[in-house]
Amino acid sequence: MIRLRGWDPLLGMNLRNARIAEQNPSAAIRLVNDKYATKQALASVGAPTSPTLAVLRSRREVTTLDWSALPDCWALKPNQSLGGNGILLSFGRRRNNWLSSSGKRISREMVADHLRRILDGDFSPRPNDWAMFEPLIRAHPELERLSHQGLPDIRVICRGDRPQLAMLRLPTRFSGGRANLHQKAIGAAVDLVTGRITHALVGKETTDAHPDTGEPLIGATVPHWPEVLEAARRCAGATGLRYLGADIVVDADHGPLILEVNARPGLQIQNVTGRGLAATSTQSRKH
Repeated sequence: MIRLRGWDPLLGMNLRNARIAEQNPSAAIRLVNDKYATKQALASVGAPTSPTLAVLRSRREVTTLDWSALPDCWALKPNQSLGGNGILLSFGRRRNNWLSSSGKRISREMVADHLRRILDGDFSPRPNDWAMFEPLIRAHPELERLSHQGLPDIRVICRGDRPQLAMLRLPTRFSGGRANLHQKAIGAAVDLVTGRITHALVGKETTDAHPDTGEPLIGATVPHWPEVLEAARRCAGATGLRYLGADIVVDADHGPLILEVNARPGLQIQNVTGRGLAATSTQSRKH
């Protein structure tokens, strides 16, 4: 049975949700459900986030978009999607088309159609949404080496401004290049003090190396680890959440960037680390 610091034993999602409702004000939850507003709040406290290249709020703005202002590489995201749904990435450009990670053509018409789907709410819990263009994030070489395609990220669970647990999520061939544990991405426990990987899971199976590349995982260190933790600490003050999951990437050029702040982070991190949040109280005081 898992126990969370200061909480009743964790019996299931219903109890977890009830406790989160006690810790996280409804206004803060509404804020983090809006990615653009969250980025603005994070920027106001000096927390690192990816720049916004363009925001589109209506179909009319799609027809007036200055396509020439877009860089060769970008990420197109819904403002309120869940689980990474609806993201379109460009990894380069050839003549009048952009290119996917596999080199397939992405035409302007394809992008415009995707924009309309985002605005119509096809990827969001609400019937309408906004669309955002951001620069394409490229993983730090040390993390790219540990991964199979895709973009690895770090989930840090915080109580207020205190990190409690951390894990690195590494895409695999089976996960389709996505850092999604439900799709068999690797979950790697990260020591809060050192930033080193202590053990790793694929599903429920322990692994010492990446199953696709054979790259050793145990003992590898997350680059810019102090800055990763500092970014996670700033999320509570920016958003008003008292219990949160900060999703952070380490960009090759810009270092740690906060991708998302979650008001209802999942419970998988306890399975990955092998620790309930109560067990991290002593470690978290070191920060």
